[in-house]
Amino acid sequence: MGIVAKIIGLANKGVTGLGIAALGVLPLIVFYDVTARYVFNAPTIWATEISIYLLQLLVFLPMGLLLGENSHIRSTLLTDKLSPRAQRALHLLSLAMVALLAGCITWLGWKLTAHSWHQSQVSATLLAIPLWLPNALIPLGGLLLLINALGGLISPPAEFK
Repeated sequence: MGIVAKIIGLANKGVTGLGIAALGVLPLIVFYDVTARYVFNAPTIWATEISIYLLQLLVFLPMGLLLGENSHIRSTLLTDKLSPRAQRALHLLSLAMVALLAGCITWLGWKLTAHSWHQSQVSATLLAIPLWLPNALIPLGGLLLLINALGGLISPPAEFK
C-alpha cells in the first residue's frame, strides 16, 4: 500500500500545483481582457477560451484531491445521529458509489478525448486549440477521483475506522 499511497500523494501534489497556477493566471487573463475590451476598445480573441479551459481544469482535476483529503462538502445532518458503525458503512457505500461514477466519467471522458484526437477536432476560434487537450481533463480528473475513492475504500479516514 505504501507505493500506491505515494503515487496518489504525488498526483494530488501535481493537481495542487496546477490548480494554484490556474487560480493565479485566471484573474490576470480576465483583468487583461476586461481592460482591453472596455478601456482600450480592443477585445482579445483568446481570453475567454483560455479562461474556460482553466475553469475546466479547476473543476475536474481537484475532485480526487478533495475526496482524498476528506475535505469535500458533505451534509452530515442525518448521519451524525447514527452509530459509528452505521456511519462507517454509509461512508464506504458512498465511496463505492463515487468510485463507480468516477469510472464512468473516466471511461466516457476517454472516449470523448479519443474521438477528438482521431477526428483532429479543434476549437472553432482563431486559436484552433486541439480539443483533445481540454477534453483530456475529463478522464484525468475522473481517474484521480477513482484512485482517491479506491484509496479511501482500502484505507478509510481515521474517523471511520
